[in-house]
Amino acid sequence: MRKIVAIITVLLLFGCEDVVQIDLPTSETRLVIDALIGFNRTDGDPITVGQVRLTLTAPFLEEGVPPAENATVEIRDEQTGQSFFLDENEPGVFSNGFPELEFNREYTLIITYQDEVYTATERLIASPTLDNLEQGDGFLFDEDEETEVLVTFTDIPGERNHYLFSFGFDNFLVIDDDFFQDSEITFSYFYENVDPGDLLTVTLFGIDARFADFAELSLTQSGEDGGGPFAVPPATVRGNIINTTNPDNFPFGYFALSEFDVDFIRVE
Repeated sequence: MRKIVAIITVLLLFGCEDVVQIDLPTSETRLVIDALIGFNRTDGDPITVGQVRLTLTAPFLEEGVPPAENATVEIRDEQTGQSFFLDENEPGVFSNGFPELEFNREYTLIITYQDEVYTATERLIASPTLDNLEQGDGFLFDEDEETEVLVTFTDIPGERNHYLFSFGFDNFLVIDDDFFQDSEITFSYFYENVDPGDLLTVTLFGIDARFADFAELSLTQSGEDGGGPFAVPPATVRGNIINTTNPDNFPFGYFALSEFDVDFIRVE
C-alpha cells in the first residue's frame, strides 16, 4: 500500500506543469503565558523558583516560537498588597524577583503587554514528599531499552489531591488520589535509552483540579514529543489567565503556584 501511495504521489508531482501555491489558513497571533512557580521547604530554608515565559503563537509550519518581548511582569500578594516585579533574564523569560510564597494567601500574576493587561489569581497548592526512588527490573515492551524506576510517596490525608510528576526529558504524568486517598502508593515509571551512571531526576508538584485538567488536555494534544503541558499545544487550550483590557484577545497558557519535592536516582 505504501508503494502504491508513493507511485501516485510521484505521478502527481511530475504530471503538474505549474507550481501550486497553497495559502494555509492563519489565525490571529495570541500571547502564550507559561507560569509555573515552585515552592520547596524540605531542604533547609524555603525557596521559590520557576519562571514566567511569554511567547507568541506562530503560523503552522513556521520554525521556532517567537518570544513576546518588552512586557512587564509582576506578582502581587493580595494579603499585603505588595507587588514584586520580575526581572527579564532573556527575551520573554522572567525568572528572578519572586516573593517568598506562603500558604493560604492569594497571589495575582499581572502581565502588561502591548498596552493590554493579563491577570490570574491563584493560591499555593501543597505537595507531599517523595518517600523513595528505587530501580526495578521490570519492563513494558523491551527489556534492553527500558529502565524501571519505582516511585513511592504518601498522599496528603483528608482532602482530594492532584499531582504533576516531571521525570525529565520533557516527560510528565498527571495523577489524582481517587484510588489511594490517604495512603502510600508505589508505581512504576519506565525510562527509555538511559545508561548506567545516568542521574535521573523526579519532581513531584502539588496542583489543583483545574490545572490537572489543563495539563492532561495539553499533554494529550501535544503528543509524546510535545514538550509537556508547558509547550504551545496544536489546538486551543484555554487556561486560567484572562485579558482584562480586551477579553476577546484571550491568551493561552496557565499560572500555577505549586509546592514541590525533588529526588534523584542513579542508574545502575
